[in-house]
Order: sequence, then structure tokens, then C-alpha cells
Amino acid sequence: MSTIPIPSRACRLLPFTLCLLLVAGVSAGGPEGKKLDDKVKEIAGSAEFLRSVPKHFATLKAIDAGKQQVTLLIEGEVLPKVWSLVPDAEVKVMGWWGRLDQLTIGDRVWAWFKTDRKQQAVAISMLADEISEQDIHGDGLTVEAADAKGITVKAGKGPSRVLKTSRPSEVAPKTKIFVQSQGDRARLVVLGTRELEPLREKQKALLRERWVKEGLPGTAGFVHVFSGEMDLLTDHETMRWARSLQVGDKVTLRADPPIKALVKHVRPWRERTEVRLVVHSFDLADLSPGQRLHLLCTPPPPEVDSARLPPDLDRPRSKQERVEWFLASIYCTCPVQGDRCTGHFYTLASCNPNGCGMPRTMRRVVAAKIDAGLTDRELFEELLKKYGPRLLQPHLLP
Repeated sequence: MSTIPIPSRACRLLPFTLCLLLVAGVSAGGPEGKKLDDKVKEIAGSAEFLRSVPKHFATLKAIDAGKQQVTLLIEGEVLPKVWSLVPDAEVKVMGWWGRLDQLTIGDRVWAWFKTDRKQQAVAISMLADEISEQDIHGDGLTVEAADAKGITVKAGKGPSRVLKTSRPSEVAPKTKIFVQSQGDRARLVVLGTRELEPLREKQKALLRERWVKEGLPGTAGFVHVFSGEMDLLTDHETMRWARSLQVGDKVTLRADPPIKALVKHVRPWRERTEVRLVVHSFDLADLSPGQRLHLLCTPPPPEVDSARLPPDLDRPRSKQERVEWFLASIYCTCPVQGDRCTGHFYTLASCNPNGCGMPRTMRRVVAAKIDAGLTDRELFEELLKKYGPRLLQPHLLP
């Protein structure tokens, strides 16, 4: 079994004090609502799961993209180990989503591990290069010193690291940089966000090319052969493209032979997107729930990727649908630190409302603004003014 340490049960169940303060005075609506809340807490618990996920830095020793496996030497261990990625694992490259074959052997990476019910690490659920990890946690590393021998850098937490680099003369102390290291060497030094943004845009373009050729990755949610309908839950990375789809759009599922389909509805489902498809019943015969599939569609205009706000803004929805759409389109901006807030990374809709007050508070705020007559665009502008840019991007607080 893996030697990766798992936080104690007591630690995992500690409440999010800062967020719980927001719950005060917010009820589910009367005695029946409170009874339901109590029942839900009894079954689902009140803790956020992300805090208990083992997260470790490691050296990437080997990649088998075909098998979706990597060999990692986890820091603090002496032997490398082969790990499989879960089918819908997120891979981060240059501050954006990517693919295993874009990672570099020998690089230091950051991995999240999926655990079983016995709390043993069994697979990888998220794998990021160092630059993506530093971007997720803020604006890079702080340079403590720089000379001809190399640079000394420090993250928000943890010890300082001394790295050899070919660019010491370009790095000034007290500045912020992004670093991808290999052992004791800085393989790549990115001088702050001015150099990172072009690299991120390049990675976006590369992934866009993959989507055009390979399709949007997702998982079959349900397949109903008799009605000729199925749901495809597309991955987090496809948020913009999938939500730009319109009812009636013609799409294709990658298969042999390809399966033609028509979009019946599109709606966010936490960080994912639920796309209901109308398909010829016989074409559904070989598909099953849980199967990984790729959806080929007409590429949307580049503005869909570059626009600040979601592409499905101001579509007709009921009030409740609008509230849930907002929570599935924004990320939590609470001050919880330490890689613990699910809503920071997977949208606010993914937070456990029994362990965190932010989902309920934001639902109440959004509902009030809808009642005041604000459009989606107007509501977004008000929220951005109050909560800042983290509202629209996956992040974690160090």
C-alpha cells in the first residue's frame, strides 16, 4: 500500500470557521427545511472533502499516455511508483489545462491523490506542472536572493529553495517569478505574469487544437436506448466550449463509426457541463453510463475563449435555474487557506453547503439581485466589482 499520509479524521472534520460564520441567520426555510438539513448532514457530513485529499510534490520519472499512467518519485520517499490517473483527472500545463504528453520527464510536479474508503491513495485525480501550481496559489514565487550561482526562491509556505539558473542576472530580489525545476536546476524561469500570460495563451491555443481534432472529453451520465437520448457530462476544461452549444446544434460522438447527435439542452453541473443529446437508438446500443467519450462540434469563435464572461450569458432560464447557473459559473472567493476549499477550484456549486456558508449566502445574494431586475451581465459586473477576478478562475489560497 502507499505510504502517503492521510490527515486524521479529527483534522478532516474541523469546521471551516470563517465560512460557517456566514451561515448564521440563513435557514433552509422553515421547520421542514431544517429537518431536511439535519438528515442531509447525518448522511453527507459537514466537512469539505478537498482538505483530506493527499497533495504532494514529486519528480516525474515516466509517462505512458496511452495507459494514462505516470511514474512518480514522491518527495520524502525513496522508490518511484507507477500511478494511474482517474479517467477524468485534470492535467494542468502552463496555468491551463493540458495533456500528459505535454509534461516533461524529470520535472517537479504537483499531484492530488484519489483515496479509497480505507483512506489509501489509489490513483491520481489532478497533476500539474510547477508553474501551474504556483499560478493556482497566486502570483508565483518570491525571489529572496540572486547571484551568479543561482536563485533562492520561496513560496507562501514551506522552506526556501536554491536553484541553479541560466538567467540569474534577469531576476531581481523581492520580485515574483514562476519556476519549473528539475532537481536543483530551474529548467524554466518565467518573469512574472507578463511572461506567463503569453505562455498560457499558447497553451490555450494548443488545447483548442486538441478539442478540434479529438473532441471535448466527457463521461456518459445516462443512456436511454428506448428514448434515443443520453447525457454527456463534459469535463471542467470544456466549460466555455460546451456551454456555447445551442439547442439544435449538430454534433458527433467519436466512435467507430461516428455517432451523429443533436443537442437537446445544455446546462452547467458544478464545474462540468451536462449536454443532453438526441441520438438514433441503435447508435446508443453499445454505450453505457460511465463510459468516457469525446464530443466533436463546430468550433466556437475565439471570443468564446477570450471573453471575460460565460458564453451562455442571459439565456432564458427560470429564477432557480439562473441562481444555480451562477454558482456553477463562478469560483468561491472566501478566505479559507491551505488547499481546502472545494469551491475555489471546482466552482462554488461544488462546495458542501453543510460545511460552508458561502453557497447559501451567494444563492441568497444572487436571488435578491435577480428579484431587483438585474440581467446576468449586470449581475456579473456587480459581483466582480465586489469579489474580484478570482470569482472567474480556479485557484487555491496558500
